[in-house]
Amino acid sequence: MYLYNVIIKQVIMKLSHLHLKDVYGNPKTLVCRLTEGSIRYSLYGGHSSSGTSFAVSNLGITLPIDKLHEEETKEEFTNRIKETINKSTYSIVNEVSTKITF
Repeated sequence: MYLYNVIIKQVIMKLSHLHLKDVYGNPKTLVCRLTEGSIRYSLYGGHSSSGTSFAVSNLGITLPIDKLHEEETKEEFTNRIKETINKSTYSIVNEVSTKITF
């Protein structure tokens, strides 16, 4: 019997990291990642990833999950996310940089 080691390398890019608040002032954190060709959103209570995890549907909006056209850039995509949120009952209080390098 032969044993093969399979290493799966996930390609993950953080597209957006936003601190939000609702009309009552409750803080939330929304993170958008591109993982192996799929857009994935994570929503947390508070302004850190150690907060309680929530379903993204709790925002009551439909967030973008695909490019509008092939030439759409990362910046244009993240602007669509922000525009969608600004049309909801949530507001953006802070945008965390996704361009951190060491």
